[in-house]
Amino acid sequence: MSNTHGGWNPQDGQSPQPVDPYGPRDPYGRPANPYGRPDYQPAQYPYGGFQQQPVQQVPAYPPVQEPVPQPDQDPPTIGRAWRWAWGAFGTSWGTWVLMSLVLGVAQVAVILLASPSTLDGLMNATDQAAVDAAQAAGQTLEAKALGAAGTAVSFLLQALLYAGALGATRTRRVRFRDFFLLRGLGGLVGYALVAGVIGFVSTVVPLVGGLIQVVCTLLLLAVPFLLLKGEGFGRALAGGVGLVLSHLGTALAVFAIFAALALASVFTCGLGLVVVAPAMLLVGAYLVQRWTGEPVQS
Repeated sequence: MSNTHGGWNPQDGQSPQPVDPYGPRDPYGRPANPYGRPDYQPAQYPYGGFQQQPVQQVPAYPPVQEPVPQPDQDPPTIGRAWRWAWGAFGTSWGTWVLMSLVLGVAQVAVILLASPSTLDGLMNATDQAAVDAAQAAGQTLEAKALGAAGTAVSFLLQALLYAGALGATRTRRVRFRDFFLLRGLGGLVGYALVAGVIGFVSTVVPLVGGLIQVVCTLLLLAVPFLLLKGEGFGRALAGGVGLVLSHLGTALAVFAIFAALALASVFTCGLGLVVVAPAMLLVGAYLVQRWTGEPVQS
């Protein structure tokens, strides 16, 4: 007889029945496994039944590295010094302009405080008698000595820009802290006193004193940079004069360019000096470093 649970018994003599996909049924014809085939096994997923997709590995790329600046080993010329100076100035132009502006204002304030007669003349510009009295007061030796002291203090403020220019030769991009790395501070004070004495002589002897000031400024062009490099006052003084005399043509050309640019800045009410002054100090720092055999970061 036939099997009521599905399938086929060959002893029945009946034709085979198709296989029930739901397996055997109960006496009422209902599948014994109403939820699917008896061989069905639900998929096992971790984390509460959700299938976790494999995490795709993102290929790791090497970090982008900025090119390392290379030292400039080319022979020092005015053209190379000028190009390097403008490039270094452009790299940190905001820092240079800000420091030049702040220190320039401080220098003007020091000079005015050290010259009361000039200040009186400016404050009473509409009163000719007051102006004449101020000019007469400025011709005394005491007034000139006070003005020379103001020149010395003004150089110490300018030494911060020298330090920044020298720092730029090592890293090209200058930072605020580079302006305050004043090595050889004692030597800088000594140089400031020399600058004050030269300024005093230039005012006491009008024509010859002015010529002396120009010559001394030219010969001492490299001295502040050598002092900031840590050399002693006497050695820096002799070495700086020797460097200028050894490269006199280049030094004269740099001095002439700076004088011409400073004169041209008069037409900008002196504001052009916030660009001209750091650019020329960068030129000087480049030349001194290369004259002494030190590398400069290009």
